[in-house]
Amino acid sequence: MADEIMMMDSEQGIAKNDDMTFSERIIRHVREEGFFSTFPTDNIEGQKLLYKATNASKLLRDFMETPLAVTALVFSPTTVTTEVGDVEQVMGVYLIDSAGTAYVSSSNGVIRSAMNIMSMFGDPQGWSEPLTVVCRETNTAKGRRFKFLDVL
Repeated sequence: MADEIMMMDSEQGIAKNDDMTFSERIIRHVREEGFFSTFPTDNIEGQKLLYKATNASKLLRDFMETPLAVTALVFSPTTVTTEVGDVEQVMGVYLIDSAGTAYVSSSNGVIRSAMNIMSMFGDPQGWSEPLTVVCRETNTAKGRRFKFLDVL
């Protein structure tokens, strides 16, 4: 199954390229198209869902250890304010739950986790039920905080 996921075709919006990893293909798609979503955006319902996710999402960090029944994902640029007050554009991941609520994170660990979930579990449209995840935090050996998604 993992091999099938790694070879997703342009129907998913990720062009097959044997020289690129699954994550690299998502990042490339975001650079070229401005976003990557796991649901169709060629109709008004998909466009509304995309807009709502990227415009009115909640901060995932406010829902640490809260189980979320994820049904869709969006990868898109988002802005963050640095500790010194500068605004930077970074990659963000938007988790959309079964109620249609979107949660955003720009944590590299959460983004990697979301990409790994797609790589291992496939496209959420093919899931028979929502995938329940929680955002957790741990410390690295160097004392830094590291957020990630854990599957329940």
